[in-house]
Amino acid sequence: MKFPAKAALLAAVGVCLLPPFLTCAQPGGKVIIGPENPQAFQLQTATPGQAEMEVVPAPGRAFKQMIRLRTLSKIQRSADVRLQAAVPGALRAGDTLLARFHLRASEGATPAAQVEISFQPGTSRFSHPLNMPATAGSDWALIQFPFSVLRNYREGEAQLAFAAGFGQQAIEIGGVELINYGSSVRPVDLPITPTQYGGMEPDAAWRRGAEERIEKFRKGTLTVRVVDKDGKPVEAAEVAVSMRRHAFGFGSAVGVETFMGTRPGISPEDVSRYREHITRLYNKAVLENALKWPQWADESRRPAALETVRWLREAGLDVRGHVLVWPSWRWSSVKAALAAKDQPAELARVILNHIASITDSLRGQLTEWDVINEPYSNHDFMDILGNRSMVDWFHAARRTDPRAKLYINDYGILTSRNTAHHDHYARTIRYLLDEGAPLEGIGMQGHFGPRLTPLDDVLKMLDRFAAFGQAIQITEFDIDTVDERAQGAYTRDFMTAVFSHPAVEGFMMWGFWERSHWKPNGAMFRADWSAKPNAEAYQDLVLNRWWTREKGRTDARGSYSVRGFLGKYAVEVRAAGQTRTAEVSLEREGSQLTVVM
Repeated sequence: MKFPAKAALLAAVGVCLLPPFLTCAQPGGKVIIGPENPQAFQLQTATPGQAEMEVVPAPGRAFKQMIRLRTLSKIQRSADVRLQAAVPGALRAGDTLLARFHLRASEGATPAAQVEISFQPGTSRFSHPLNMPATAGSDWALIQFPFSVLRNYREGEAQLAFAAGFGQQAIEIGGVELINYGSSVRPVDLPITPTQYGGMEPDAAWRRGAEERIEKFRKGTLTVRVVDKDGKPVEAAEVAVSMRRHAFGFGSAVGVETFMGTRPGISPEDVSRYREHITRLYNKAVLENALKWPQWADESRRPAALETVRWLREAGLDVRGHVLVWPSWRWSSVKAALAAKDQPAELARVILNHIASITDSLRGQLTEWDVINEPYSNHDFMDILGNRSMVDWFHAARRTDPRAKLYINDYGILTSRNTAHHDHYARTIRYLLDEGAPLEGIGMQGHFGPRLTPLDDVLKMLDRFAAFGQAIQITEFDIDTVDERAQGAYTRDFMTAVFSHPAVEGFMMWGFWERSHWKPNGAMFRADWSAKPNAEAYQDLVLNRWWTREKGRTDARGSYSVRGFLGKYAVEVRAAGQTRTAEVSLEREGSQLTVVM
């Protein structure tokens, strides 16, 4: 085939020029799973009879055979019906792979086909290198997802899988390929099927309202008045207003092992960069795991946690506490034998003693505490002690640390459509407030997968919980996806939406570096510290668009006014060969500063 000059250039950099019903190999890759052997995929179901699979001819396609899959009964979970194939050969940490396949709904059987492709196992049970949804109609769709593996895989250890348990459907999958590019390219350099989400359009209606609210709720007017020693106004004095710190909390989880340099494989240079990123990007932090009950119960680990808190505070960051009670046997140091022996009084005592111990050790050092974490899924203690025990936990925290703001925290509120979960959280908050618990904040975690909540729905959910009259924080934000472009765009849009909401007081990421992140795809910085699009989006908002730096001259009344984002400022005034500096906090209702020259 002869290409025009422009087309030849596109082909040279890996842009597919063939129609979507054909495949287009990228240069330099090694095919480790090819389209010629769909029989390599085996059907697995949670219970017999949930689905049936057959390999059939694919007339008119570039691939000769395809998989036809039909789910036959009600499915509880997407992973209850799976197609799975072993990945031949070994893989090395840092290898870039491209998974590609064709998908469609079987003609006349199903309006849409829905699957979730994954690469397993991952770096932990929480994280997989690839876990992405794909949908198609009755026409064939080419789906492509590039990704990296962060550890070595032995021959046959890795698996490529399609989860298809999305209700009753009849689908066809063909041309499945897994291509290994080694370390010659990055995932961002390969083609990808883009992620879509509600409200991503540049002219989406929610954007105008958000910008108006940001102007109203996140900014104030700072007036600098310059006078001489006799109190007379100084006209034409040069005034420079420079923001030093946001009033709004922008923060991240900090891994103590990474921070202290005790995490395996972390170099002193990495530790230095990790600490520099913390102080440059954030004004707030939370220890990722070190203040959870099992970690705190290990007394040998406490000094590192306390040292990290001390360093963060001396660096000028606020520190929040996570978490006093994660009310289950699994996430506590309470032995389940207490339940078996029917000792509710002893269980209550152990929990209250833990709260007293940790809050006393950190009294006055933390701005807030998550008193209860994830009560919808973790309720072992309430099942034994009753809901009133939650009220007791809040009062216990208040007694020992009266200055810390007390929060409840849960997942899935902004990231899922589970209305039962949403309603349970609302009922729990209402109960705590009605019973007099000193609850002062509502945490919403924000762990997103590749399915991204429409921005209008995010704002509606914030409105619902703002009705309780308590502060809201996004406490654990990340997006676990291989689509870095969508990740960056949604980070920008989600942050804009929550920053615009008057009830929200903080936005906390759950880590920022790939090598110190529970879900490495969710990080802002790659293993080599290069910035991903979500890092660029975050920095553009927090350190640029939402950061005030202005200069001007005083008028005839000796005044210079600027509309700026709320927070702490340094002000420099020059007049008649003299320079004066001062600091001021800009409040929402406005602030005034008088400088005498």
